[in-house]
Amino acid sequence: MKKRYESIEKPDKCPKCGAPVYQILYGLPAMSEEEYFKTYHEHVIYGGCCISEDDPEWQCSKCGAEIYNATHIPYSKKIAFAKLDAMLSEEDKEKMTKGDSCEYHFTLGLWIRNNWIYEQDEEYVKQLAEMFGDDSPFFEPDELSGRIIASYQRHLRGKNRKKMQG
Repeated sequence: MKKRYESIEKPDKCPKCGAPVYQILYGLPAMSEEEYFKTYHEHVIYGGCCISEDDPEWQCSKCGAEIYNATHIPYSKKIAFAKLDAMLSEEDKEKMTKGDSCEYHFTLGLWIRNNWIYEQDEEYVKQLAEMFGDDSPFFEPDELSGRIIASYQRHLRGKNRKKMQG
C-alpha cells in the first residue's frame, strides 16, 4: 500500500526523499508549467482536469510522492480515518485504543472542530454528522467531534484486533 503523506501547510521538502515540493494545480491550464513559472516565479505541477473529493495538494519534484492537505474536510469515514491515521503517531494511536474519547476533547477534538466543523458549509457539516451517526437536524460541534473520535477509536481497536489475530 502506498504511504499517504499529509501536511497542514506546504512542506519545504519531500517527506520521502527531501527534494523540493510543488503545488498541484487542477483544471484546464491557461498556460504551460514553464509559462506559469516565468509569470509567477513558482514551480507547479498540473494535476489534470478531473478533480475528486480527495486529491493531493502538493507533489515531490523528484520522486513524485503526493502530499495531501491535512485540513481539507473529509467526505467519507474512510477519508476521515486516513487523515487521522496520517496525522497521528503510532504511539498516539496506541494510546487512543486504550483511552476514553473524552480525553481528546481539548486536543484532537479541538482540531476536528476547528478544521472540519466550524466555518464550514452547513450542508457539509450535516453530512458529516449523518456520516458519524447523528441524524438530528440540530447538532452540537462538541458532540460531533466526540462522535468522530469515538468512531475512530473503534476503527483503531478493530485494526489492533486484526493484527493480534493475524
